Amino acid sequence: MFQSILVKLAKAFDSQQIPYIVIGGQAVLLYGEPRLTRDINITLGIEIPLHRK
Repeated sequence: MFQSILVKLAKAFDSQQIPYIVIGGQAVLLYGEPRLTRDINITLGIEIPLHRK
């Protein structure tokens, strides 16, 4: 279930050229280490302007 959600998220971020990284328990599961978790943690690589011009 989580894998299909991750694929959809990856496609959406990629189509908008938004850099991202999967972190937390789901990232660990993708690398083969079992961990009980029911959430997906994603960090976006975007900058937030400090002020508007």
